[in-house]
Amino acid sequence: MHGRFVALPLGILLLGATALAGAQVPRLSIDADTWLQFRFLAQLQVEAADKNAGVDGDAWSYDIFTRRARLMGNGSVHKKVKFFFSTDVPNAGKQGVTNDVIWNDGFVDVQLAPKFNIAMGRFLVPFSPDIRSSAAMLLGIDYNLNTIKTPTPVTRAFWRDDGIEVRGVLGGKRLEYRGGVYKGARTYNLAAAGAPVRLNNPDNDLRTIGMAMLNFADAQPGYFYNPNGLGTLRILSVGAGFDRIPNSTAGIGNSLAWNVFAIADQPLGEGRINVEAIWYDWDGPAWTGGFEGTTAAVQVGYLMPKGSGEGRWQPVVRFQRQDNPNTDFTLNTVNLGINYLLKGHTINWKLDVAINDRQVAGENAHAVRLQTQLFF
Repeated sequence: MHGRFVALPLGILLLGATALAGAQVPRLSIDADTWLQFRFLAQLQVEAADKNAGVDGDAWSYDIFTRRARLMGNGSVHKKVKFFFSTDVPNAGKQGVTNDVIWNDGFVDVQLAPKFNIAMGRFLVPFSPDIRSSAAMLLGIDYNLNTIKTPTPVTRAFWRDDGIEVRGVLGGKRLEYRGGVYKGARTYNLAAAGAPVRLNNPDNDLRTIGMAMLNFADAQPGYFYNPNGLGTLRILSVGAGFDRIPNSTAGIGNSLAWNVFAIADQPLGEGRINVEAIWYDWDGPAWTGGFEGTTAAVQVGYLMPKGSGEGRWQPVVRFQRQDNPNTDFTLNTVNLGINYLLKGHTINWKLDVAINDRQVAGENAHAVRLQTQLFF
C-alpha cells in the first residue's frame, strides 16, 4: 500500500490516543442501588477501498472518518431495576454519510427473578452472538458485516429494534435464553407511483426473535457478549437463533432467518485463542438488500503472550461467505488482521486487509482499514 495512505493518518490516530489515555470513567452515586455511569467509545478509521474512485471508478479511494462516536450511560434506580442508553454518530465524516446524532440504544431492565430478566426499549436484536456483541470488545476491526443481513427498522441504529425482551441463564448457567417481540416492519405502500395501493403488513404484526445457547464453561448473562475477553472469560458454547418478520398482506411471504453457531475463548500455551463460527439462512423479502440465501463466517484470533513491551499483539483471520442463488451472487471474503492492544479494549489499534471485500460491477474489490479505539 502507498506510504501516503499509512503515514499521515497513523500519526493523527496516535495523537488522538495519547490525548485521551488518562481519562477516567465518571460515576455518580447516591447509594449502592442508585447510581449513574457514563462511558465514551471512539473508533477512528482510515480506509482504502479498491474500485471506488477515478473517472471510471476503477481506482483506489482513501477516506478518514469516525466509525463510531458513542456516549453511553448505564445505571441503577433499584437493586432490581437497571437501565442503559447510548447515542452515536456512525461513520461521521465518511463521504456521502450524514453526521446526525442518533439514539442508538435505550432500555430499562428489570430482574423479576435471579434467572429471569425482562427489558423494554431499543435493543440490538437477540439473534446471534455476533450481532449482540459489544462494539467496544470486537475481535476483528468490525463485525462480520458481509454475513449479517438483519434489517434496521430504526434509521441508522443498525440491527436494533424497539420491543420487549426476556433473558436468563438456567441449569447452573449451562442454558442461556433470550428473545422477545419487536415492532419489525411497519405499514407502508409497496405499490409503484400511480398504481393501486398495496400495503405491507397492514395489521402491524410484531416481529419475534430468539436465541438459545448451551454453555460448557462461563456464561455471559449480561446484555452484551464479549467476543474478545482478553483472559477475563473461559467460553465454550454452542447455540442457535431465529428471526421472523411477518407480513400480513396476502401474496407476500413472511421473512424467516435462522442460524447455528459455536464460540470459544480459551487459554492456549501462554496466550489465548478466540474462535467463532456461525452459519445463517435468510428467506423472505425483508433482509438487507433483498438478500435470500445463506451466509457464513469463521473468525480466529490468538492473543500472544505478553513480551517486553507494554502492549500485546493479536493476529486475527476471518472468512466470510455470501451465497444468494436467486441472483447468482457468491462472494468469499478473507480478512487478515493484526491488533495491537496497548491497554486492552481501552486503547488499541487494528489493521485489517479485506480480500474480496465486496463486488463492484461484477468484479471483486479489496479494502485496507486501520482503526484506533478509545474506550473509557
